[in-house]
Amino acid sequence: MVENDAAVGVETDGARLASGERLAADAVFVVTEATAPHWLTYTGLTLDARGFVALAATLRSSDPRIFAAGDCATVLKHPRPKSGAFAVRQGPPLAENLRRVLSNDAPTALRATVPVPSRSSAPGDGRALATRGNWAVEGRWAWWWKDQIDRKWMGHYR
Repeated sequence: MVENDAAVGVETDGARLASGERLAADAVFVVTEATAPHWLTYTGLTLDARGFVALAATLRSSDPRIFAAGDCATVLKHPRPKSGAFAVRQGPPLAENLRRVLSNDAPTALRATVPVPSRSSAPGDGRALATRGNWAVEGRWAWWWKDQIDRKWMGHYR
């Protein structure tokens, strides 16, 4: 395992690291994180250290008239990687909070969102990766588990 050493080049049979080390590989996958859109810097909203809209647990921004959800924002109390699994779960509390604000309910009545602690992803080959905190596991059973979770979630929209 290599930590804290950036890849500076990808070659046909491996990758070169900033330290000068070369890692041999049959395949190299380049994986990047989401980045905040630059235009957010012009909004006047409070942003997190990476440039995403900083939110309270109610999905409200520093401007009480503006709410946000998904990959453009970070709930400061519960920061999570940018992932559709976390983003879609913000929809129901966002909709509820918008209804409450529009109906003039007291601001203290806004619903806080607490994200699930785990997520899974599947490369499409019958296997999946499941993570929770620093724990991760991969395999066909993880794909089956993810498939069941996804089917149940999509069942809500039928």
